[in-house]
Amino acid sequence: ASCGKSGAPSQQISQQAMPPMRRKKGISASASARAAKAICPSELSAIHEKDAPTKKRFQTYLAVFVSMLAVRWLLSPVQKNPRSKPDVDSKGQLQMVFDDFLAANLQPLWDRAFNGTQHALEESSRVGHQLKKQNARVKHPVVIVPGFVTSALELWEGESCMKKNFRQRVWGSASMARTFFADRDCWQKHLQLNPQTGKDPDNIRVRSAQGFEAADNFIATYWVWSKLIENLADVGYDGSSMSMLSYDWRLGYEYLESRDGYFSKLKAAIETHQKTSGEKAVLVSHSMGGTVCYYFLQWVVTDAKHGGGGGGKDWVERHVHSFVNIAGTLLGVPKSIPALLSGELKDIAVLMPQIGDLLEQFFGRRVRKNLWNTWGSLYGMLPKGGDALWGSGADLGETTD
Repeated sequence: ASCGKSGAPSQQISQQAMPPMRRKKGISASASARAAKAICPSELSAIHEKDAPTKKRFQTYLAVFVSMLAVRWLLSPVQKNPRSKPDVDSKGQLQMVFDDFLAANLQPLWDRAFNGTQHALEESSRVGHQLKKQNARVKHPVVIVPGFVTSALELWEGESCMKKNFRQRVWGSASMARTFFADRDCWQKHLQLNPQTGKDPDNIRVRSAQGFEAADNFIATYWVWSKLIENLADVGYDGSSMSMLSYDWRLGYEYLESRDGYFSKLKAAIETHQKTSGEKAVLVSHSMGGTVCYYFLQWVVTDAKHGGGGGGKDWVERHVHSFVNIAGTLLGVPKSIPALLSGELKDIAVLMPQIGDLLEQFFGRRVRKNLWNTWGSLYGMLPKGGDALWGSGADLGETTD
């Protein structure tokens, strides 16, 4: 491959390494190698330039969020005992003030930032629209598996402090921030899992939202899947040819099936799409969703008597056309280690170091650590492979066939 007129060789994106495993008959190789493209440095620079406005918007939203934390702190009643909670009147007043602040400051900011740019790619320049003009049409059904923290979570059962939020989102929406500010301890209690069982605490049920709206945007405006959905819609995809299978990303993988029947639902969705369309499905995942899909591909070919899906050894070949893995966590994520050990939020600290004090005051490391240690998913994303993969210079070693 060459770069423009210069003819200089470009860098090749190679297939992401898969965890060492014994190849099972009937499981096809990932299609990502076939889809790999050569990207020139100039093209890569252009991509970064296009991403710059998105990064600036994210920093703006984070700054507004921190400002709300500051307002929450300034408006909190002064107490002699820091562990005591405000009385009902104070909390009610605080809730009113926060709601007014949200309506008067945050919403206008979002409106200004996204006025005319909610669909950042105009129809004439969208990839999907360009493909439509080239007569691209729906062929393989698409099944989307979101990543870590990007699916909204809803309350289905809770304690008295949270009953008013029945079926409201406690994660992934503006109401999440409102609930956090009103009673942080209550919010945390309903997001954590039982540390002994890894499942629901007593009298608390929080479940993933469903449908495309579960993970198309995070907190309404920070897009996750909405652009891909929009471009696929340009060439004719809709709810009959495309599905999003969101899940409770806090759970360990085995509990996704035993508690929610998630893998059975994913299997049924793929089979239904193939039956109605006559074509194999394309499985698209992001982040933790890559590991969830990898677990699913092993589960679905395992006999039911051994706890698997009982699809038969050739189920994947018969139903899955390709697996598109976007930034998957197949080899783990190094930052899961400090998250579990100390509750560190390195990403936010690097992005905006000035928010450190406020973050520690309202959502300190000990609080974060205690919450995150109940999430089995984080343990499933610990790095795998040891020094052979993660050691210094491991990527420079010679390989043999």
